[in-house]
Amino acid sequence: MYKLLITRVTERISPHGVFFIPKQVITMQRSMRLCSFCNFYHGNISKSIKYQQVRIYGTTTVDILSHSPIKKGKKQRTKKYAELLAVTNKTASTKRTEIEKLTASDLPMLVDNPDITTDNSCESKDVTLNQLFDSKYMNENYHDFCDTEIYLNIENNVDIVTENEMKDNLNIGNEIKNNMLQKDSTFHSIKQTKLKDQKLENVLKLSTGNAHKKMEICKTENKYRVKNYVESLLAHIQVYLSCGLLNRANKTLMKCRKYVKNNLECNEIIKLYNILLEAYAFRRQIGKVLELYDMIKNDSLTPTSQTYGYIFDALGNETVDKKQIELLKKLNVEMNNYNISFDDIFSKSYFKISQQKNILKAIRILIPDFEPAYATLNRNYRCKLVEKIQMASSCESPAKGILTIKQLKDLLETQLQTELKIETQIPSIKVCKENINTNLETKIMELENYWKDAALAAFERNLKCLKQKECQSHNALTILYPFLEVLDKEYYIDAILREIRQLAAGSETFSSSLKSLYVALGKYIYRKYEIEIKKQTGVLDKIINIYSKYLEWYLHPEKMPHLNNMNNRTVWEYFEYKETKYGTPLNFTSVNWPMNVIINIGKFLYHIILNDIMLKPDILKEQDLKYSIPAFYTLFRNKGSYLSEQIKPHPLVSKLYRNVHLKTLTFESLLLPSYSPPSPWVSIHLGGYLITKTDFIRTSSDFGCLWHKFENTEPEQLFPIFDSLNQLSSIPWKINTAILDIVIKIFQDGGSVELNVPQSVSVLTPPGPINKNATVEEKQKAAIAIAQYNQKKYDTYSLWCDTLYKLSIANHFRNKIFWLPHNLDFRGRVYPVPPYLNHLSSDLGRSLLLFGKGKPLGPNGLDWLKLHVINLTNFKKAGSVKERLEYANQNMDNILDSATKPLTGKMWWKQSEEPWQTLAGCMEIANALKTPNVEEYVSTFPVHQDGSCNGLQHYAALGKDKIGAESVNLHPFDTPKDVYSEVVSIIETQRQIDAKNNVKIAQILEGYVKRKVIKQTVMTTVYGVTKYGAKHQIAKQLKDMENFPKEHIWSASIYLTESTFHSLRKMFKSAREIQDWFTECAQIISSICCENVEWVTPLGLPIIQPYMKQKSLNNYINDNRKPDKIKQRNAFAPNFIHSLDSTHMMLTGLNCNKNNITFVSVHDCFWTHSCTIDAMNKICREQFVALHSEPILEDLAIFFVKRYLPIYKQLKCKDKPDIETIRRCLTNVPSKGTFDINNVLSSVYFFN
Repeated sequence: MYKLLITRVTERISPHGVFFIPKQVITMQRSMRLCSFCNFYHGNISKSIKYQQVRIYGTTTVDILSHSPIKKGKKQRTKKYAELLAVTNKTASTKRTEIEKLTASDLPMLVDNPDITTDNSCESKDVTLNQLFDSKYMNENYHDFCDTEIYLNIENNVDIVTENEMKDNLNIGNEIKNNMLQKDSTFHSIKQTKLKDQKLENVLKLSTGNAHKKMEICKTENKYRVKNYVESLLAHIQVYLSCGLLNRANKTLMKCRKYVKNNLECNEIIKLYNILLEAYAFRRQIGKVLELYDMIKNDSLTPTSQTYGYIFDALGNETVDKKQIELLKKLNVEMNNYNISFDDIFSKSYFKISQQKNILKAIRILIPDFEPAYATLNRNYRCKLVEKIQMASSCESPAKGILTIKQLKDLLETQLQTELKIETQIPSIKVCKENINTNLETKIMELENYWKDAALAAFERNLKCLKQKECQSHNALTILYPFLEVLDKEYYIDAILREIRQLAAGSETFSSSLKSLYVALGKYIYRKYEIEIKKQTGVLDKIINIYSKYLEWYLHPEKMPHLNNMNNRTVWEYFEYKETKYGTPLNFTSVNWPMNVIINIGKFLYHIILNDIMLKPDILKEQDLKYSIPAFYTLFRNKGSYLSEQIKPHPLVSKLYRNVHLKTLTFESLLLPSYSPPSPWVSIHLGGYLITKTDFIRTSSDFGCLWHKFENTEPEQLFPIFDSLNQLSSIPWKINTAILDIVIKIFQDGGSVELNVPQSVSVLTPPGPINKNATVEEKQKAAIAIAQYNQKKYDTYSLWCDTLYKLSIANHFRNKIFWLPHNLDFRGRVYPVPPYLNHLSSDLGRSLLLFGKGKPLGPNGLDWLKLHVINLTNFKKAGSVKERLEYANQNMDNILDSATKPLTGKMWWKQSEEPWQTLAGCMEIANALKTPNVEEYVSTFPVHQDGSCNGLQHYAALGKDKIGAESVNLHPFDTPKDVYSEVVSIIETQRQIDAKNNVKIAQILEGYVKRKVIKQTVMTTVYGVTKYGAKHQIAKQLKDMENFPKEHIWSASIYLTESTFHSLRKMFKSAREIQDWFTECAQIISSICCENVEWVTPLGLPIIQPYMKQKSLNNYINDNRKPDKIKQRNAFAPNFIHSLDSTHMMLTGLNCNKNNITFVSVHDCFWTHSCTIDAMNKICREQFVALHSEPILEDLAIFFVKRYLPIYKQLKCKDKPDIETIRRCLTNVPSKGTFDINNVLSSVYFFN
């Protein structure tokens, strides 16, 4: 079988001079089809599959579409076409000459010169095109676009033209149309190729249509796409300069000057000039600096303080003479014209190494006693919800008493080394039953040394060829080789070996597509580049210096009284200000590399893996190998509607590595908790991990609007968001080793379905073989059984791997303190960055975590531990606090038995809804009771307070709906109201009526309408679950009921879904009206205005829904995608509620931090120590009342009018609604009820 798979390679000779294709393989290949395009022997292809081939004449770059899914489709007739060929003006002989194919862009040349012949077409070609486009820049890239015949993403393509040029193109198209049918024209010869007039007319329409389309692109070109283009150029120029290619960087800028002049509204363009100014200033080329400055003025660009900073840096090292003084005076006058002062240069610019000293020296030539005045730190909030919260540091450090400053600095060094290596290997808790041959590691080491030499030779050879080819390229954005020279060769070779290890130790049943592997490898190289840039610019050293001072404040804030009125963010800014006063700022980072560069780097390196990494016979002597064979090969896998090209290791390689790598797991540093306190968020670009770039917002990389929105938001508006993330990230954690030991034992023993510990795939029994004489119905059932088995196998393996990672990481951090950096999703909801070990995990994952710092239980702490355990069991959900406490005391024997004999006793804990957290709570109670004075017992156990259907709580508060508020415990009661039970009661009443009316499904459901059946649907209805999704939710619950008839599951789920939705709309009238208004507004915004729905939370966080229509082939040329109307409409209501519950959480966290209360959250579930539950509950209710005392819906309506009404006014379409109608819709806020929101303050069961 594998001999077939390795036949991807064609007949070639390896770099070592050895044929590596066995004879039997060659014989087999002769019977196959050799593809003339990719030189690959394909097997027989199903007629139902049509390969979508993209012709690429150059190999310098790769396009995203070259790895796009190969869609299935019906066989189509091949279109006939003719090619126009012209003899080139290169040297020719009587036997041989060179020809080239004329492209669509050459047609005007033939039209305007009807007497032209193919003999002189090549000579006049360049002149004609230059006349047409009047731009060498456009000429080069237009031909590049036509000749390569590939689709390019406009963000990464320099083929951007001005509106006037597009008008010229339209005129050209009209000339072609008018002259096309003239008999005396050269096109008479085209008719001889049997191309009909109608086809020519279609070609004309297509050309004209494309021109109109490009013109439309130019009209809709906005600053976001211009900015992306400028950032791509910045990335290339920055890498050129890092490689010492100053001349190429300068040429790149000169070529794009015309484009610059036509896009002056983009403020980012000046950065292209500034980066070159810095390079020339560093080399003390004063003439070039002044020449570039003149270009800035000639191109009508506005210089910035950074621009003048670099100019003064260059002049600062020059000898003082009369000319220099006159020049400085002239610059000073021009600065004043642009409203730039000398102080602005120091407070608003970024500099490296000794630049500021040179600038100061130059300024003091004019003003001898000049001292820069730096901007003071802003310590005030703008938002009135938090303006009463002083930016004061906590009275006590979150890590006080658990670590010394020396231990913290040792942890800093550990974290630094982890991030510098990018990846970390940790021991796996999986029991390795196989006997590992001790010689395997030696054999792999020899093999990798051989591969390293082969990869190095191939890398140097391929890079040399690539460099020679690209040196003639005029398109800056297609140059790749500098990105392969910007680091030492060892980095690229190590990256290749890293990929080899990952591929070899991968899964047998799953492999990633080649494109995703290219991206991952390219991003790995970029992260290495980022680290090297930080080292070279001195940023890394400054981070360590600032962080060391920050750690001293973090552990002992009381020892720094001059920082008393500061929090994590402002303290970091204070130390950064002191450290970077004369040096590189921390936010000086490398520009993100464009995605096409990332892909091309990955492709370049993977070509080496596929073509040059071989298995030689003399290395694997015991194997029956007579020839060198590839260690890796590619294959195509059917993914339903398309074929995916994937890479697999040779079985011999896979066997070697899997036996060795069973002992360890490899994780990127971003996937692990932090060994030291995270860097506080001080901007959207700086925060999280120490030196690894952490995303502030979790959003797709191709949705740049949200990032641009944040960049244009004033920093003061985001201060509360930064401080909330910093408060959550500053909490230290540790592992609950008692629970960890029990779970590891169960996992290593094979898992347990009863205890929710995933089992291995080996426990599954595959369906039996199909009988040859089986009927059609039996075959269908067998096919369904196989599909269900495969799905079950994938699900089981996924859960098993997740648990393996979780337990291995927890075991690695055993007896250690660690931290969890946090960031946001686009709705404002907060998440820990490490995905495996965190408190947003499953019941098992949460049971493994304890607070790093403990606090005494105090007078009520033990009672709260008991209540917490009973709440987790869900046995007394409808009972009062008093009843739950009594129940806990009655079951104290069961609690203590669970703690002392978790696996051998009564196992009362496993009956709980959250069994592992219940067991952890039982153990904490037992430990507390062992101490002489329970109140002095130091507890690290987190106690939870969960909102009662929090989404409906926000709806009821927004509409002041009295009935709805009472249903979700906003109103105080002696016992908690359970909205799920109330919905069940309404459904059951209706079911009984329907049963009496002989509705069959209502009769079947008798005794099965229970709380757990509809709980998930009720909970998620407020978050936008559709009826289709609700049917599946209910069907899943009915399926788990033993006695419910399986044949009626779907019909019963339909009935219950309709009943549930009807009951909720009946109970929550205000919520229904608000949802309807949200939907109507979103419909207007997305369908009529063609805009994304956006809003600003009460805390100041801007939010944009990122739902866009999927890219088609044409979208790779025109990236002007439109919003997905359906998703924008359906998602707005739930996303707005999510943003409100996040705001409530942040307000609670900020106020808890002010009162020295440990606080973390799982969205609407708040955690703290048992001794501070009462204080946190009070703050939680106060902040909910404060939030909903604001005119939230009214403010939203005002925002909609200001944001979208001007856009609507500019729309030019027939029969559009009157603007006042749109205004009324956007401001039609639903009327409110009579509920007094202050009742929440005394509601015990609001959060409980």
